[in-house]
Amino acid sequence: MMQANQSDAGRIGAGVLATAGLAAILGLGGALATTAADLFTDAAGPRPFAQSLRLEGPALDRFILGRSFFSVPWVQAPSATTARDGLGPHFNANTCASCHRAMGSAATLDPEGRPLRPLVFKLAQPGRHDDRGPVPEAPFADRVPDPVYGAQIAVNGTSDVAPEAVPRLVVEPLPYRYPDGTAVMLERLHPELSALAYGPLAPDTVIFLRQPPALAGLGLVAAVPEAEILALEDARDRDGDGISGRANRVQGPEGPALGRFGWKAATGDLIAQTAHAAAFDMGLTNPVYPQELCPPAQTDCQAAPRGRDTQQGALDLPAPRLEAIAAYLAGFRAPLPRMADGRGAALFAETGCTACHRPALTTADGVTLHPLSDYLLHDMGEGLADGIREAAAGPAEFRTAPLWGLGARLRAGHRFLHDARAATPEAAILWHGGEATAARTRFVTLDATDRAALLAYLESL
Repeated sequence: MMQANQSDAGRIGAGVLATAGLAAILGLGGALATTAADLFTDAAGPRPFAQSLRLEGPALDRFILGRSFFSVPWVQAPSATTARDGLGPHFNANTCASCHRAMGSAATLDPEGRPLRPLVFKLAQPGRHDDRGPVPEAPFADRVPDPVYGAQIAVNGTSDVAPEAVPRLVVEPLPYRYPDGTAVMLERLHPELSALAYGPLAPDTVIFLRQPPALAGLGLVAAVPEAEILALEDARDRDGDGISGRANRVQGPEGPALGRFGWKAATGDLIAQTAHAAAFDMGLTNPVYPQELCPPAQTDCQAAPRGRDTQQGALDLPAPRLEAIAAYLAGFRAPLPRMADGRGAALFAETGCTACHRPALTTADGVTLHPLSDYLLHDMGEGLADGIREAAAGPAEFRTAPLWGLGARLRAGHRFLHDARAATPEAAILWHGGEATAARTRFVTLDATDRAALLAYLESL
């Protein structure tokens, strides 16, 4: 097994790996010959999310095509271009890169606490979850959308189409004091909507927030066998450690799958994840979401011009281009932290964080990666619960957030947790509850020096 770990990042380039699993994710036949060192980049270096794999031939061609459709702005129809004239009718951004700066995340709040467009306001009716079925906005029946506004609020519309609403946040300050007297300020974000273009939301519709994740090492994550993740399940906590992670089993374009992407692991592969973002964030029809997301009450949206047919058909984002974007997302190295040992790393393990933030996973090709996640769902307690059910995920369940690249996100001023409520990793820890209660309790009872050491370790990731 070729293993890349924190302590030998500078010397792992000797052996060549025949990474068949990653090659399949990239859409290639056979194997991708590369070294383990080529799969990782220095987490503390510049643009740690945006270092591409060393590709050539068809893989490079596919990567370049995907980069074009990820980065170049889309425009509304009708337009002189037929390749990118499918924007909207409702949308939040006109490029994928708008919400993934340098393949990372993006700022979600301005200095006054107002939401920026990467922070999306989503809608669901969790009280009807058990009666859900496939609809255009939820083709795999992962949740029940609002009957008028669908599953996500769009803050922009094309020329004759009204934006769905104006989002705003109420920021609730929540002071916290450690047992040693140290005071910190936490925040809870309450989403609200005004100027609703099509009347009120349904009475049982819930508004919830999601921020964009960093796009780190997605190809490697997709190449981890399902069996490896499922082996970590302990839904009934048979070992009695208080941790009862379970997989989110979802439907996808290819049938049933293990959920591993999204805050509640509600999508199972990069095609489904890319298709979802294209449809909801930019209004692009694609093979997974072939209809414009215009519910019947939105007559202006339904009447808006559509993109012209091309040689690849009527979809804004036909299958070859959708697959190219997914291959582009898979074509980046994963951040590898420098700090392998030291007091902070030891404390991270001793407090129990590694029970969910697993130190390593291995692809089918024998490449060891360090996302610090088990990609399972865990009950995070009432403090973090947003009431939303996605596929099999419950109201307080979230996928363990991968921590690789955390330091880069912190340096960029980005926020943490699913709804961006945490301004720092420390705040994110203090919001942990449910299965993480014991680990949080151990953290808050550390002395200030040890807390600082653990946080410094996180910032090195």
